[in-house]
Amino acid sequence: MPTRIKLVLFDMDGVLVDVSRSYRRAIEETVEHFTGRKITPATIQRYKNAGGFNDDWKLTHTIILDIGMQVPFSRVVQEFQRRYRGEHWDGFIAQEPPLVQTQTLQHLRQQGYLMGIVTGRPEAEARWTIERFGWQPHFPLLVAMEHQDGRGKPDPYPIQRALPCWRPSACRSRPPRPSTWAIRSTT
Repeated sequence: MPTRIKLVLFDMDGVLVDVSRSYRRAIEETVEHFTGRKITPATIQRYKNAGGFNDDWKLTHTIILDIGMQVPFSRVVQEFQRRYRGEHWDGFIAQEPPLVQTQTLQHLRQQGYLMGIVTGRPEAEARWTIERFGWQPHFPLLVAMEHQDGRGKPDPYPIQRALPCWRPSACRSRPPRPSTWAIRSTT
């Protein structure tokens, strides 16, 4: 008899929320701010395809360094966030559309699925997005950037960290059990 799936862990960016225009635009504008050069979406995609750039702050900083500008990482993050988050949550984040309908999440919940989010986003941004779409009842578990000990995608640690919240017998050193599914973006 097949094991019934009990827990579904979602990534936020590219799975629950369309970030294709927000993050990329923040990268483009931040690079231009520091270098005076416009970069194309194809340039960003080349870096993404090379791997190791799930963190858009690090990606933006690397592009700026590769262009030949020396800018402290903290300044890059500050400028990026000024565009992405905005002054009062009115930046590009406010323009991100959902990729899943609330009714779909309601249906999954009614079917008995437990759901959580494992994301590379800062916790404040993830919670703001969850609240913006009214998804609080559907996602009682959130493992955000601050809770991953610097071990984001593709490291399984963030997912393993989520498991003890649902099953006391789960151990951080074990891989996810067959009754758990993770839905993640690779971009």
